[in-house]
Amino acid sequence: MTEVLIVTNWIPGRPTVLADTVQQLHDSGVRVTIVSGCDPEKISVPEGTATLHGLPAVKSLPRDDRAEYKRAVKGRKLWLRARADRKLRRLAGAADVLVALDANALHTVWQLSRRYRASDAVVGLAPALAAVARRAENPSRYARRRVVRRGPSPVVAVAAVRERADRLVDKVARRGSGRRVLGRPGGRRAWELLLDAPGLGDTRRIRWGEQITERLLAMGLPDAAGAARIAATRRLHARATKAEWLREAATAELEAGRIPVFLREAAAAELDLADKALARDDLTEATRSVSRIIPLLFNRAVHFDSLESPSAKDPAGFLAPLHRSKAGQALVAPRGRRTPAVAPPGDRPHRLLFLTRANEYFLGDIRERYDADPRFEVRRFSLLDDEEREPLSRQTGKLVRHLLAGNSEYGDQVREWFAPHIEWADTIFVDWCLGHAAMLTTVDPGSTRIIVRLHSYEAFTVFPHLIDMSRVDDLVFVSEPLREFTLDVAPRLREPGAPRTPVITNAVKLDRYRRPKADEARFNLGLVGLSAIAKDPLWAFEVLRELRRRDDRYKLVLIGKEIDGSPNATAAAYHRRFAAELEKLEGQGAVRRVGQTDDVPAALTDVGVILSTSVRESFHLGLIEGAASGAVPVVRDWPFFAGGKASARSIFPSDWIVTTPQAAADRIMAQTATDESWRKAGEAAAAHAMITWDWSVTQAEYDRLLLS
Repeated sequence: MTEVLIVTNWIPGRPTVLADTVQQLHDSGVRVTIVSGCDPEKISVPEGTATLHGLPAVKSLPRDDRAEYKRAVKGRKLWLRARADRKLRRLAGAADVLVALDANALHTVWQLSRRYRASDAVVGLAPALAAVARRAENPSRYARRRVVRRGPSPVVAVAAVRERADRLVDKVARRGSGRRVLGRPGGRRAWELLLDAPGLGDTRRIRWGEQITERLLAMGLPDAAGAARIAATRRLHARATKAEWLREAATAELEAGRIPVFLREAAAAELDLADKALARDDLTEATRSVSRIIPLLFNRAVHFDSLESPSAKDPAGFLAPLHRSKAGQALVAPRGRRTPAVAPPGDRPHRLLFLTRANEYFLGDIRERYDADPRFEVRRFSLLDDEEREPLSRQTGKLVRHLLAGNSEYGDQVREWFAPHIEWADTIFVDWCLGHAAMLTTVDPGSTRIIVRLHSYEAFTVFPHLIDMSRVDDLVFVSEPLREFTLDVAPRLREPGAPRTPVITNAVKLDRYRRPKADEARFNLGLVGLSAIAKDPLWAFEVLRELRRRDDRYKLVLIGKEIDGSPNATAAAYHRRFAAELEKLEGQGAVRRVGQTDDVPAALTDVGVILSTSVRESFHLGLIEGAASGAVPVVRDWPFFAGGKASARSIFPSDWIVTTPQAAADRIMAQTATDESWRKAGEAAAAHAMITWDWSVTQAEYDRLLLS
């Protein structure tokens, strides 16, 4: 007798059709059993449609409350219930025809057909009737088939072994991800190896990676969590999934006030997408990917609101994904100029244009000099003065797209804005190597000479990587360590065709700081400018505490705007520590705040020792001003540059430099031991400052820059 097993997961919309078909099969001697994922009482079948091996004609499946069942899609849910039912397996083994009555039963019937290969598997009632008819026409053929096709398909056996292995691995993984294992270096290393193992599959790799990183973060091990995430992403096949997972994780870390150790990997994954988009000429997607990595690679919290920077630790390595990518290379592709820059004119004044967008603080003395020099005709071009077109200077995404494409409406608008100024000028002096400098180099300057001055901040931003250096004649640095660092960050500056890279310090008139100091200033330490976390005033507090352990006459004077903790969680964490320490020291009468002042020379008359406690500086004008005032300089060996080709030791006399708060306290105690020794050391510092950095000395270097 022919056996038919119908599998359904729903109540048929026309139950009479099912009932009629079952009746038709029954009348022709076929035994029918219906297996349902829903309530069997709601399915109407004719009486006497048979029982099979003592089972009712309509059978329901057991419930399943396991986590796998809850996560599964609807069609797989039915199979998870069916495969656990022994009676159903007996029915399927005896069935000649397996019928999927609806779409959600397809997966279950397919799985059964792989295990019971002698049966026919069909979808729908009409195909079921046809299959029964074919079997009736040639019963011997199907009898042989049942003998030949004994047992499940080998594929099923392999899948079953793999599934059991996966469940075992999942079980071991769950038990091995506790604090006891992850708390040991060996346990964490084992997980890194497992997450990097071949054949794991993207879904499981990401699931385990997320599980382990979350637990490591909860244990206060962010670096270990980052290492595990890096291991998990090495073998991910889906590029978009990899980039999104790393990008979202990096963003979450930054929002939590932690610096992700996998920023480089996140950038590389996103840049891989950008390169693929460029290859298919999809500029929109390429621009989107590049724009996504800018807030990660050049994040303020990473480089400006932290006391360490991955770029400072490994300038070339950190940005290697950008330099290697096709997108990164397209951003800096040299487009050249129609003609080389020409020498200054001899028959008329030299037309000098100062291009700025904001912060003209460091230009004052320079502009004043050349405004008064009859050899020059000076103009000022500030992007902020044009309210209508100034928004172009804040559209970095459009600038990126223009650089990737080579032309754009944005580029046309910039050219229209800048062209008249370029045509007028013989030389354009751009202060700050930021967006306005990148905008300028989108335009062919012709024979106009382009000079760009880079201070310090810019070296940690994206803008040096958006500037066409083939259109820059001189990239001026204010110190040697900054120059060496930037050349490492942007290696193309060492290649043929790169601009000249002179070092010329900031223009400052130091004689106005030479004022008498009161005797009590000898015990006052001064810190000028502490608004940036890079100034690290907490280091100054350590120096002060070390001094006061030896002599409580020492105090600290804070001059300038104080730290802002609002930009991000990293800045907020530092600000909390700063505020707590400051409150304690003020309570002891050890700190006095002057705040923001327009008369720094007057404030410095009360300072006997000037500190530079920064983790990075370009030149540290505040320290130079303090030295010129006759205060004894104490310079921390700026950690961002310490040990490099050039550092704070390349700028200042070696006896000014210290490496620890204890060494700073030792120098201060020695130099201020007596009033005589203090004043003598201060006079020597002031003399050195005047002959090295005063505007009367450095203006000749600017003359050579502009007139040679």
